Amino acid sequence: MILNHRITRISIGILLLALAIAVLLPGLTGYTSLDGTVNARFAIINAPIDGEIAKPPPRIGTPVTEGETLAIIRNERVNRSVLASLRAEQGTARERVAALRRERDELALLRDELAQRLGVFQSATIASLERQLRILEKRVEVSRAQDVVAKVDLDRRQELESKGIFTRKMVESAEAAGAATGGEVEISNLTVDLLQQRLDALRQGIFVMGDGQNDVPYSRQRQDEVIVRINDLNTRIAENDTRAGQTEQQLIEEDKRVRNLEQATVPSPFSGVVWSRNIVSGSNVMLNNEMLRILDCRELFVDILVPEVDYDDIYPGREAEVRLFGRAEVFKGRVQAVKGSSAVVEKDSLAANEPETEERNARIRVALTPSALNTDFANFCQVGRTAQVRFSKRNIRLTQWFESLWFNLF
Repeated sequence: MILNHRITRISIGILLLALAIAVLLPGLTGYTSLDGTVNARFAIINAPIDGEIAKPPPRIGTPVTEGETLAIIRNERVNRSVLASLRAEQGTARERVAALRRERDELALLRDELAQRLGVFQSATIASLERQLRILEKRVEVSRAQDVVAKVDLDRRQELESKGIFTRKMVESAEAAGAATGGEVEISNLTVDLLQQRLDALRQGIFVMGDGQNDVPYSRQRQDEVIVRINDLNTRIAENDTRAGQTEQQLIEEDKRVRNLEQATVPSPFSGVVWSRNIVSGSNVMLNNEMLRILDCRELFVDILVPEVDYDDIYPGREAEVRLFGRAEVFKGRVQAVKGSSAVVEKDSLAANEPETEERNARIRVALTPSALNTDFANFCQVGRTAQVRFSKRNIRLTQWFESLWFNLF
């Protein structure tokens, strides 16, 4: 039979050897995983305010650029009572300031009028005192002249008395007249000094009370009252100006808050593709409700499982080759993270599920080098696609295999 031919047996042996080499060679020259998954993260876009969606959001699978508008939310039920209250308070403060300024201006006119009246009265009083002073000065001169005459008459009578012509009574009468004229001179001098003091004080704006000057204290008191009132009005004007300014700042902040609550534009945080959406045009949303998920294709990676015995041979930074299942194109990658079989699996922000296993397999994350996959938005950047990852061995470590076998046996 043909199977008993030597050539046939040799051919079959060679085929079996080639098959064995084909089966064992990949394991001897490197590590290969068939359960890899292309993965990426996505950003969850939440509603910044309560309201209604005003424009149709982009459909699932729509590419979006960074800063592009994803949704516009309008809220017509914003509470504006605080804003209205601040505006009313600001208007009241400004009206109060205007009224106080009008009152202050009127009092300033009254103050000027009183000052003018007081100035006129002061000038008239000064002129009157100056005239009285001149009259008294003349009287002083007359009194001095009379005093001189009285002294001369006294001397003459004393001389005639010594000669026996005048009697003593006539001399005493002359002495009395001289004393009277001397007193009148002294009284006149004192009166002149008093008028001079009043005149000097009046020129300095100090009114000394006297007959016919009852109007002066009232005018000055009234003027002082007006000045005090003006100062009080200035203080109240400053307070209301400050209150109006503070209210203006509060009004600006409240108006900004209301405008932010009335409408919000939600931009895309980066360039990517719409992964999912929970809203349509006209739907109502609440604060922090999830609206969209944007797939981030900037950093793609592949999660794979390899036997944990090869944990130390696959380390962060090691280069790898990635091939999508069903495609011949090979993509470059680099190990990003290595986790043990019992490590907690990240699931919340990943677009695809990580491979699961019940065996002792290490979890390897291989970051893909930027390529055409990062811009393949029509196919969601191939996220979720099964991938084959291969790491090349630098040598065949038989020693490690024997040591592992020895440890397991003994």
